[in-house]
This record gives sequence, C-alpha cells and structure tokens, in this order.
Amino acid sequence: MPKPERSRSLEIFIELFGKYLSTDDCMEFYSNRKKDGTDTFLRSDIYSADKLGAAILEEYSIKSKMGGNVIIALPSPEYDTPIFSFQLGGNDSQSIALLDICPTLPDTDYSPLKETFERYRDLLHIEEPKIDWVKSISSPYLLHCQYGSLDEDIFLEAMREYLTIWIEHYYLPGSRLEDEKAIAAATNAVYKFKYVLHDNDPAYGVFARAWGKPVADAFFYLETHQYPPLPIPGEHNTKIKAWKNTGLNILWTREAQECVYEAPESVHQLIRDAIEEKVAAANIGIITLDVWHKYKGRKPD
Repeated sequence: MPKPERSRSLEIFIELFGKYLSTDDCMEFYSNRKKDGTDTFLRSDIYSADKLGAAILEEYSIKSKMGGNVIIALPSPEYDTPIFSFQLGGNDSQSIALLDICPTLPDTDYSPLKETFERYRDLLHIEEPKIDWVKSISSPYLLHCQYGSLDEDIFLEAMREYLTIWIEHYYLPGSRLEDEKAIAAATNAVYKFKYVLHDNDPAYGVFARAWGKPVADAFFYLETHQYPPLPIPGEHNTKIKAWKNTGLNILWTREAQECVYEAPESVHQLIRDAIEEKVAAANIGIITLDVWHKYKGRKPD
C-alpha cells in the first residue's frame, strides 16, 4: 500500500492548484484486485483546467509491495505552458521519485527554477539521471531518484516549491501560441511525453494482468485520450525496437518506423537520416505516422 506520507503530494497539489481545476469536467477511475492478501489498485482522477489538456492525479499499489502517487499537469498544446511532472513511490526501503517542469518548446526560460533546483539537488544528493527515456522528456532541472535512498519529506518540500514556480511563472502567465510551427512543436512535445511515459511504464502490463486488458484499456484511454491522443496499446508491432537518435533527442514510433521498412533495406539509414534532419529543424521530438507523412517528401528548412 502507498505510504500515507506519499499521499501528501495529492493534498499539496489540491491546496495550491485545486482552485483552477474544474469539478464540472472530471473523471475518476478506480480498480482493485485483492489476491492472496495483497492489493493491486489504481485510483486516477482526471481534471480539466484552463490552458490544460488534463491534470492527472494517481494513487497506486502493486501487490501491496510498492505504491505511490503520480501527478501530471499536461498543457493544451495551443499554449506555451510546460508540463508539471511528479512521482513519489517505491517500497519500504527504496524510493522512486521524479520532479520536473518539462519543456514543450525549445526556448523555455528556466531562470525562475534554477536556484530551487540547485538547492534541492544538494539537499537530496541527487545525481545526474542515467535512464535515457527519462532524460528524453525532461528538463535540465529534473530531480530524480530511481530505487534509492531519499528523504521523502524534503522531496515533498521541493515538490511544493516546484509547483508554486510552475503556477506563478508558467501556468498563470501562459499565453496562447500564434505561430503554427510553435503549436506543432508543442503538440509533438506533449505527444512525445505521453508516448515515452506510457511506453516505458510497466503499469499497463501489470494492470492488464491483474484486471484484464479491457479494464487496463479503460484506464489507459482516460489518461491519454486528450489531444493529442495516444492509441490504445496493441500487439502487432511491439516486437520492433523503436529507433532513437539520442544526439538529436528524436524518437520514432513503431508505426512510423514500419513505413521505412517498406523501402529496400539498403536505403533505410538514408531515409532515417533525411527525416531526422528535417524534423530536428522543426523542433519535433518524435516521428509519428503524421510526422512521417508530413516530412517524408519535404526538403530540409
């Protein structure tokens, strides 16, 4: 079961941001499987708010051995607001923790966050993140602990300060984007964040085994259907190892990658290099089917 103190993160979020959430447009998902004296459950509340596609608040437990909370505030891609991302969980002896204000545009100004990051990085003895998929959607000011020792009380203090900065410096002043290229880049960044998070999170598989695929699909849909939506996980393409260019921080979806496979193998790398050059110039971070069809015949900018 989640430690009670970890649930304080939900209280902090509601305390600081609750007045901006719409209780007239919200959804709640709950499922629990009790087996052999243990619980595997997920409670997810999904709210709407001005300038946001969704605010997602999760509480979870896996076989009563580990649990925690996840909070994600996903902006509507028509706005210049970055993503607020938080997780605190783990088991009785080790913590999993993540706290960040993730960019959706390449020119995000992080000067309001820098001092706070440096202070809590030192207090918590946070090291540079080592997991590639985490780094691919994070800012340089990520606080991250992957199954390690962590003072969770101090981490919650950091969460309060990060959230306050996100509200005061990014959410409230956030403005509607007018430039079509900026909107396309922000839309792609939100999609990439959702795609990478769910593609690397074992939760869907754990919950599908615990409750059955239809229930796991329902949870997945509720958390990812907001624009830009993710497709429900399928099985036809999961054996393909998706390409990634860590130098350019560009990922491919498996569906887009399959389009390249339709050409002779001898030109796969040439096609890949050409597309990645084009999308990098447009600040696109993930090559989806739509991105593939848009850029496959275009000359680099």
